[in-house]
Amino acid sequence: MSSPGRQDDYEEPTTLPAWLRACSDDDLTRLFELRPDLATPPPPDFDILAARLEIRVSVLRALDTLDMFTLEVGQALTLAPPGVSPRRLAEICGGLDVGPAVAALRDRGLLWGTAEAPRLVGMARDLLGDRPLGLGRPVRDCLAGYRPPQLARLVTALGASGSSARRTSRTPARPERLADLNDQRSRSGGKPGSGGNPAADPAGTPGRADPGSPVAATSRSTAPDREELVDVVSQRLADADLVRRLAAECSPAAGRILDRLAAGPARGATAEAGRLLSVDAARTPVEELLARGLLVGVDADEVEMPREVGIALRGAAPTGPLHPEPPELTGAAVDPASVDPAAALAADAVVRQVATLLEAWGAAPVVPLRTGGLSVRDLRAAARLLDVPEPVAAFVVELAAATGLVDSTGGVDARIVPTTLFDRWGVDDPARRWAALVEGWARSTAVATLVGERDERGRQISALSVDVRRPAAPATRAEVLTALAAAPAGVAPAPADVRALLAWRAPRRGGPLLERLIDATLREAELLGLTGRGVPATTGRLLAELLAPAGPGGAGQPGAGRVGPPGPPGSFADALADALAPLLPEPVEELLLQGDLTAVAPGPLVPEVAAQLALLADIESAGAATVYRFSEESLRRALDAGVSPADIHDLLARLGRGGVPQALTYLVDDTARRHGRLRSGPAESYLRCDDAVLLSEVVASRRTQTLGLRRIAPTVVISRLPVPELLDGLRAAGFAPAAEGADGRVLVSRPQAHRTPARARSAAADPAAVRRGQLRDAVRLVRRGDESARALRLAGIGTGANSRQASRNGSADPAGGGPDGLVRSAPMILVSLQAAVRERRRVLLGYVDAQGKQSDRIVRPTSVEGGWLTAWDETVNGPSRFVLHRVTGVADITDPFDLPGTSSS
Repeated sequence: MSSPGRQDDYEEPTTLPAWLRACSDDDLTRLFELRPDLATPPPPDFDILAARLEIRVSVLRALDTLDMFTLEVGQALTLAPPGVSPRRLAEICGGLDVGPAVAALRDRGLLWGTAEAPRLVGMARDLLGDRPLGLGRPVRDCLAGYRPPQLARLVTALGASGSSARRTSRTPARPERLADLNDQRSRSGGKPGSGGNPAADPAGTPGRADPGSPVAATSRSTAPDREELVDVVSQRLADADLVRRLAAECSPAAGRILDRLAAGPARGATAEAGRLLSVDAARTPVEELLARGLLVGVDADEVEMPREVGIALRGAAPTGPLHPEPPELTGAAVDPASVDPAAALAADAVVRQVATLLEAWGAAPVVPLRTGGLSVRDLRAAARLLDVPEPVAAFVVELAAATGLVDSTGGVDARIVPTTLFDRWGVDDPARRWAALVEGWARSTAVATLVGERDERGRQISALSVDVRRPAAPATRAEVLTALAAAPAGVAPAPADVRALLAWRAPRRGGPLLERLIDATLREAELLGLTGRGVPATTGRLLAELLAPAGPGGAGQPGAGRVGPPGPPGSFADALADALAPLLPEPVEELLLQGDLTAVAPGPLVPEVAAQLALLADIESAGAATVYRFSEESLRRALDAGVSPADIHDLLARLGRGGVPQALTYLVDDTARRHGRLRSGPAESYLRCDDAVLLSEVVASRRTQTLGLRRIAPTVVISRLPVPELLDGLRAAGFAPAAEGADGRVLVSRPQAHRTPARARSAAADPAAVRRGQLRDAVRLVRRGDESARALRLAGIGTGANSRQASRNGSADPAGGGPDGLVRSAPMILVSLQAAVRERRRVLLGYVDAQGKQSDRIVRPTSVEGGWLTAWDETVNGPSRFVLHRVTGVADITDPFDLPGTSSS
């Protein structure tokens, strides 16, 4: 997002709302694209938009889209004063080019202000500045659990006198207080570990007690002493020369501890964390460091190196080693010429597997589980049918479902059957069939690798169930493909390197599930033909380009990619099909017919020929050359479907490259001669035959005794079984009957194909142009609402807001402010409370309890987290918790005990 210039209606923007007002419409549209939660629903004005920029959840989502170096630059900004120049920031970062990182932060609204004085938004500074770049917290925060006697011991160890303590104090103090520090230390004893107990410190944080609170009279005698001591320690440890001198006094073992903690992370576990002794009494390395303040005990068994100490020990490189470049992808070397052919072979195989599976399920539908998934038995049957391992079969099943080719029927007697879309898909050319599968895979949230595992309740996860869905799967697939596309030509990246690259691109995201998604995507890309021998194929690189986020700054920004394919409907699949088509062999219309009753297809058959041949023969082996086998059963299947013997001979003669073997011709003729000599009809059923000898053989056969045959004439036999059961029994006994109708003609018996209507699917693409237009409309709504709010303020409506809050928001009146000066807008309430926590100041809180009783409280907020506000409540003189959605308003309170020239915090 570019830095705004001056406008006629505004001064140079010095606040976040004013800066947003000065941004161009393109910049704001880009902001909404990168952070869509800001525009849902569209904010009424720029004050509310500025408040949303400070919401913790929104900032966390924005940070999740940043790469490692951008996050490191953001953390470096927390070490510099607000408004640091880019040149100084580059010096802090070791002379690296920080321009792209600063631009990424600005585009997401995490950084605002002029180009020469950028500022992090408050919540981003809080989140990035907790323990940035492996450093610890500021010494003031680390000392939250130290009591005055312990602080006094540190003051002595750091060589500070009473007069210097008074000079560095932030607030006026009685001189005799600091002069008596040693007496207090000898009279009092304490151990760290209070943890900032609000009962010991009314603010709940390591700061001076509020002089205007009801407990000021009782705490005023001790609280100022502690604050002054913390100031002294902070000032002394901010002296880098003093810190290095103190480190040089330590033993070599203590020096090694300092080096390790200075490199980061700055925390360590030790049982000596609570042993704060004098320098002379220290014996162990940890005791030496604690005694000099180089380490601070922050818990009973944990120490932390204060940020000032870490920066001093790092010397000329205060940020430590940064990572401006992503890690390189390494792996096995592969001949580039073999990549695309291997990928094309895999693409053809997965298309054939989907077709084989769904043809089988169309003839014999599968009964789903009560939960809607596929049973283990049916998954194993699918694996046997496809001759693949069960994990691959699960992937094929989920791939077909993601493409919309298979679904469950409705009603009580549900079945898993192909959809009507499968019939159209089955007659398309192989490249387009494959492209449709890839499109479904890229959009699908199903993760096939989870099939067979146990969920959190111990139940096995089944295919086609909701348990295999993970919303992060589409974005992860896009990121993995983008990472693979970055590999050099002819290099098959190792999975560990791919994970490392994605960890650099999105370091805030991780976990076992993400690693499994990455590994699963690598395997599935190989099965789909997007990679060949582990190397990105032409199709894989194209898919990575299609899935990459558009616009400036999109490349290499994971998490911002599209969930679905881009472009107008059909363009995604068309582009992929056009890329694969040259890699596939041309479809053929010829067979190599052999004397052993097999036929070899020297390449993929055209869909019409493949459909005809599927009636005549069974596939014996599949691959680059498919082998078909003719048998009496396969030919009888064609005859039952109404194909005449003459048609079979004509088809074989047309397809056979070297002619038709005599054995195959005899098999066709013999099967045709036997087919239909027996005729069956309803009686329940009857059987007639002009050959009385053959009919006698049927009646006398042992294998037909269960059919209940009874001869009523020399050429007629009747049965109590229905016609289909009689036909099946006779065929199982080795005969070849045919069914006939009431008019005596042979009935064609085609296998029944079960189908269910295909579900309505969303458009094949996420129309980015439409979405961008919607965001531009949202920008116009924000500007129109902001102009209306400004007009109301200029007319004097809604005045009376607290001037301090108004100036912070850069407006004459805060959004949602009323005549009583309370901020009443929910986003502004949240931001006001977060600012109060950050600045340690008191506020007036309007609150409605669970019984609906309205009350006003004077509180000092200490934390806003998880929908709760924790604060020191002056009404009850103790800590209290408030439900955030019950807070009705917030207003600042001027501290009556503030002295001129001092801070109220």
